[in-house]
Amino acid sequence: MAAFDSFIAQYGKQLAQLVPMTKQRKARLTGKAFHDLKEVRSTFSDWFDIDVCRGMPDAEINKTQVMLRRRHLYEHNGGEVDQRYLDESGDTTVKLKQVIHESAESAHALLGSLMKMAKNVHTGFHDLIPPLEGPIKAFADQTAHRR
Repeated sequence: MAAFDSFIAQYGKQLAQLVPMTKQRKARLTGKAFHDLKEVRSTFSDWFDIDVCRGMPDAEINKTQVMLRRRHLYEHNGGEVDQRYLDESGDTTVKLKQVIHESAESAHALLGSLMKMAKNVHTGFHDLIPPLEGPIKAFADQTAHRR
């Protein structure tokens, strides 16, 4: 989950560098984590017309939101549910002070959802900022000569 946050942050930094915007928006994209899926979706959709969760059903989006909030529990609480998690996640399947664990199935589902979201951000970014063909061709030529 930290890798996904870092992935989104890298796209945020590139957008802040390449798209004219206010200082406040630049500060948001370059100085704050991307842990809250609702806020990430809103920012990327409202500012850049990038639908982070394009093609994902509501149930999958909601489950991903909960799983991303669980990251806080694993990183800071050893997996123990705290009041903040209960307040912010809306997760009614756990109780305060309960230690949570993920199944292999839920981990695989989360990874699949993160991949979909990463592809959506990548595609949306390149809809705004098309790749430069020159460097891509030069790289392809370079790697072809090495074979």
